[in-house]
Amino acid sequence: MLCAGLAGCGLTPGGPEADIDMTTTGSIAPAVPTAKRTVVEAVDPSDWEHIRLTASTFISGSANGDVIDWTNPDTGSNGTLSPVRAAHVEPDGRNCRAFALTVSDVRGIRRYRGDACRATDGMWQLFEVVPEDSTLL
Repeated sequence: MLCAGLAGCGLTPGGPEADIDMTTTGSIAPAVPTAKRTVVEAVDPSDWEHIRLTASTFISGSANGDVIDWTNPDTGSNGTLSPVRAAHVEPDGRNCRAFALTVSDVRGIRRYRGDACRATDGMWQLFEVVPEDSTLL
């Protein structure tokens, strides 16, 4: 009897949910499942821009193995960029240099590799950036 008295509304027909208004108003959009992002896509776009700017400033004049620090004060992310091979010219005229990269952000530290290339118009871009590992360090 004591337990039945403490159960209160839990034993009433319809339970406490019977009084809840379930009317949909549309004021909050339903959750849309997102596709799983790759490790590269999970890095903040402004971090990629800071990495690109660092590469464009330092990579052509650095020796293989030099460690170049980069920081994004907007996100708090940072890491290193290191040229790993001499520059080479692609068939389309881009001057490219392979690099190793670390990204340290709120999710941990990850390693990447790719190419920093200067187009014939002088603009630098990052190409074929792929994770060196699929797990956080």
